[in-house]
Amino acid sequence: MKTNNARKAQCPVFQDMTLEEREQVLALFENEHYPAGETILREGLSIQILWIIVAGRCEVLKSFNGAPERSLAVLEQGAVFGEMSFFNPAPHSASVRALTDVEVIRLSRERYDELLSRNPAAAYKVAANTASVLAERLRKMDDWTCQLLDGPDVNAKKREEWHDFRAKLYTEWDF
Repeated sequence: MKTNNARKAQCPVFQDMTLEEREQVLALFENEHYPAGETILREGLSIQILWIIVAGRCEVLKSFNGAPERSLAVLEQGAVFGEMSFFNPAPHSASVRALTDVEVIRLSRERYDELLSRNPAAAYKVAANTASVLAERLRKMDDWTCQLLDGPDVNAKKREEWHDFRAKLYTEWDF
């Protein structure tokens, strides 16, 4: 799997960057390869690395209450993962496993902090573009949740629980 900066630059994280900014940011990333079936990121661990898929496909998996892992999503070329723990140090909320041989580039938080001190504008674009990816995922999750809760098999109590949870999510944040 051969990489080139043009393919890497297709990722939304590099959107609206100048060529110089993109090259400076890409110089901080490391290339990694994972064989099909290997777990790249494990739920519950905490490591501040931002991964971008250059080639291949990965699956996002979540465990809950001791049940077998459930597939949440399949990530394709250009997808970003690890972003929540990258910007908010906390245990990973899900695992990511390679479905095929995968080539990624990865940025450690330490290298991002270097960028922040050397080129704040480029670091800001990485953060803002990653926030856009997260916002789009949240928007899709909201749509999916509403479709699920408006289905014929959902009772009024479940709908009310969801609306209460969602209201608390937005009003009970402690800053």
